[in-house]
Amino acid sequence: ETTSMEDEQEDEPAYEDPGQQVANAGQSFVLALADVLTHLSSLRPPATGQRVTKFHSIRPPQLPIRDYLFRIARYFQCSRECFVLCLVYIDRIVKLHPDFTICSLNIHRLLVTSVMLAVKFFDDVYYSNAYYAKVGGVRTREVNALESHFLQLIEWKLHVTPEEFDQYRSHVCTVGAAQPVPRLADDALG
Repeated sequence: ETTSMEDEQEDEPAYEDPGQQVANAGQSFVLALADVLTHLSSLRPPATGQRVTKFHSIRPPQLPIRDYLFRIARYFQCSRECFVLCLVYIDRIVKLHPDFTICSLNIHRLLVTSVMLAVKFFDDVYYSNAYYAKVGGVRTREVNALESHFLQLIEWKLHVTPEEFDQYRSHVCTVGAAQPVPRLADDALG
C-alpha cells in the first residue's frame, strides 16, 4: 500500500504560529513597560544587605530605564511581543528565586539579557551577541555570561503560553493606561 504526500500531511498536526495566538503588544506597550519597570526598580533602593548578582552594576546607569528600553526597541529591531516575553522572563527569576530583587543596579542588564533571549526565542531574525552587547552598553563576554546565567535562573524555560502572554500584556497595558502617558511619534520606537 502506498501513501501519497497528501495523506501523510493530513496526519501531521497543523503548524501553529505562536505569534497568531496572542494579541499584538503594540507600540505603546514599550512605553507602558518602561513606566512599570521604572516604578518596580524604584521600590527596592540598592541596599547593602541585598544579594549582589551578576546583573548588578557598581552604580545605577545614567540612562533612564525608559530611554534604555527605547534604545533596545530601536536597535534590536525586534517584534514588540519580545518585550512582553522579557517581562515574563524577569518575573520567572523573581518567582523562582525570592531572594532576587530588582533594583536600579540590575534592571538594565536584566532588560538587555531578557529581551535578547526573547528575540532569539520568538523572532525569526536576530543578531549576534556582540551586536546586542554594543546596543546594551556591555562587553560581549559579559552579555554571554549574563545570557547563560539568566537561562539557568529561569531553568531554561523560555516558552510562554498564549494565556500567560495575554495576562502580562494586559496587566502592563492596564497599569500604563491608568497613568498619563505622552504619545510618541510613530518613528520614536523604530
